Amino acid sequence: MNYKEFEKEEEIEEEIQEKPITKPFDTRNIKVSNLVVTLDNIVKRLIHDEIDLSPDFQRNSNLWNNTKMSRLIESMILKLPLPVFYFDVSNNNKWIVIDGLQRLSTIKAFIVDKKLRLKNLEFLSELEGKKFDELGRSIQRIIEETQLITYQMEPQTPKEVRYSIFSRINTGGLILNPQEIRQALNQKYRGVKLLQEITEDKIFIDVVKITSKRMLDRELVLRFLAFKKCNYNKFSEKGITLPKFLDETMEEIDSREFEQQEFLKLKESLLQTLIFLSKIFDENTLFNKKLVDESKTRTLNRSLFEVWTVLISNLSEDEKEILLSRKNVLEEKYSNLLRSTEFNDAVTRGTNDRKAVIVRFSLLEKLIKEIIS
Repeated sequence: MNYKEFEKEEEIEEEIQEKPITKPFDTRNIKVSNLVVTLDNIVKRLIHDEIDLSPDFQRNSNLWNNTKMSRLIESMILKLPLPVFYFDVSNNNKWIVIDGLQRLSTIKAFIVDKKLRLKNLEFLSELEGKKFDELGRSIQRIIEETQLITYQMEPQTPKEVRYSIFSRINTGGLILNPQEIRQALNQKYRGVKLLQEITEDKIFIDVVKITSKRMLDRELVLRFLAFKKCNYNKFSEKGITLPKFLDETMEEIDSREFEQQEFLKLKESLLQTLIFLSKIFDENTLFNKKLVDESKTRTLNRSLFEVWTVLISNLSEDEKEILLSRKNVLEEKYSNLLRSTEFNDAVTRGTNDRKAVIVRFSLLEKLIKEIIS
């Protein structure tokens, strides 16, 4: 299957204006401890699966090549300082890696799994080709006694602060995007699995044609769920940006109170909507701007996915039939809408801004109603 790429949406920070904070966080509840631990302690956690290196929010745990991994091991042997590690330790039995995933994966591959052979070393050429067990005991001890500087986010730190910390701190080879952060911080119940269940449905895969890389397919589903549970006018009244709105929705669907029956209803609504939209649009013009820009054939615009799925799912069966019977008119009017500066900006520039959300929803809703009536 030829998968689509996500169209880049330009975010304009100065346009995002949230309501002022009226209840600041109590800084006494924000606790991030600075602790020095030996590599041996980290290895023990890796052996007992107490650090998650294959979390649901971040699947690319082995991005480094053999040379880069070998140079990390060489740095330990040479007693060179390593970058700081950041962990969320709210669950002491399963630490979450905020920053340091590739380094930890390298340590596991070399010391725990014993699969890594040192290669292309810069200084210690006599160790070329060796595994951990093939090193002398003195060198093994140097590695095991390596001191690591860690920052550990403690359990009492509020959830809202955790989002900020995850966003500010992750400087490694793979920067977490907002959806990966949401999934990292909401694994208490079934929220992550529910999003995954929809994205792995055959209908979703066949119609949307997007990969699960970097969890952006999950974000599409979350956008739909968010605006089905709270329509765009009520979202506007909240006085928050789209990312914050999605954060809140993710927490809601990961709560004990979110009922399975409600989820199944929302899932069915999205899947049936996708089936209907595939009848309206050619696969090359669905959720993109190919109607007015030939270069957009293999792209998917998240904002267009959001508005089309939500607004169509709100229609009755009779209204859908009318729309389907007038799809030629729809295509013409929709092409004009895509050419308009106001709508185009709302789906490509500053798309997280509250005003942009209201503009794209209201303009497309008006167009759909005009065709039906």
